[in-house]
Amino acid sequence: MSIDPAALVLVCYLPTPRDLDLARLLGWYRIPLRRAPKVINVEALAVSPGAALGEAERWQVRRWAAVRGVELTTRAERLRDEPQHPRA
Repeated sequence: MSIDPAALVLVCYLPTPRDLDLARLLGWYRIPLRRAPKVINVEALAVSPGAALGEAERWQVRRWAAVRGVELTTRAERLRDEPQHPRA
């Protein structure tokens, strides 16, 4: 499967291995509200891992995923194992 060159793509920064696992295994990516773009109606997500995933992949886009839907929810609902988190 390829992405249309004219497609609207959101670059997803995944700073930790846990963030990459959440996206890969559970099939979702979270965008903090204060950093969310005005338009989230995108066709694909480009994945840019942070330094925690190693220098070989740092700041590079080597993975992408087609968007199947968008859901507005809270951090507390998505990350139930972090009820005491300051942004929960």
